[in-house]
Amino acid sequence: MKRYTKGLIAGILLTASALPLIAQEDASGLTLEKDGEQVLISLDEWVTVSIAYDPSNTVRGIYLGMTVDALRIQEKGESFQMDIPIDKIGSIFRVKTKKEYVRDGIKFGRLVSRGLGVSAALTSFIAGAGLSSFIFGGIMVVGSSIITVPGGALLGSIHAQAAEGEVVEYVIGDGEWVIVK
Repeated sequence: MKRYTKGLIAGILLTASALPLIAQEDASGLTLEKDGEQVLISLDEWVTVSIAYDPSNTVRGIYLGMTVDALRIQEKGESFQMDIPIDKIGSIFRVKTKKEYVRDGIKFGRLVSRGLGVSAALTSFIAGAGLSSFIFGGIMVVGSSIITVPGGALLGSIHAQAAEGEVVEYVIGDGEWVIVK
């Protein structure tokens, strides 16, 4: 019995020590600021960067992070990364891809199915069904997810078509958006 307890405690400690790292990873990205308003461009987000002295010269790719004085972008289909100096950036454009909208819809569908399952479990538990109500709630989650997850994906796809062409431009410079390190 003690062997399992030690393993359980070790697992809990490892999980607890990893949580701050996960939280830092989720909160990282490129922060832009203008007049007190801040915008976070997450890592692995699709961006288009235009060069200040030649706005027609753009680089489109995945934002991978920032070095001391440059943004690191990986173009689609390329294995190498490109560093774009911060002082050469004219504008940063961001747009969500259809895949991101569908993924958000799936997340919403999963959330709805879990909410239905928790509601069903709590209702039957309060009604006096005992611990079997939690099994009923789990079955409700699985059953409702058959409809809510594909429905969420469909809503995400519809939302992507409605938002098609919506691009947000952040002009970088004095009196405009500033890159916060």
